[in-house]
Amino acid sequence: MEAAKNAKEAAANVAASAACAVEKTKATAEEKVELGKAHDPAQKEAATRKKEERIIQADRQEQEARACNAAAKLPGKAGTGGHP
Repeated sequence: MEAAKNAKEAAANVAASAACAVEKTKATAEEKVELGKAHDPAQKEAATRKKEERIIQADRQEQEARACNAAAKLPGKAGTGGHP
């Protein structure tokens, strides 16, 4: 039973990590497009700042998901389904 919970948590953590990586990649790609369209340094800086904020948010969401996955494994939390 414990092995199944560990496997489920590990799978959920992998999914959270993958979602984070996808979001980071999208943020980087969007930044490159915006940098290509930008004509002044302020626009370029804004694009970079936006990318960095999206990366930080993605990391936060991954950590929240991991915490939620770990909490779902605890006794009395069975069937909560992990991250909302």
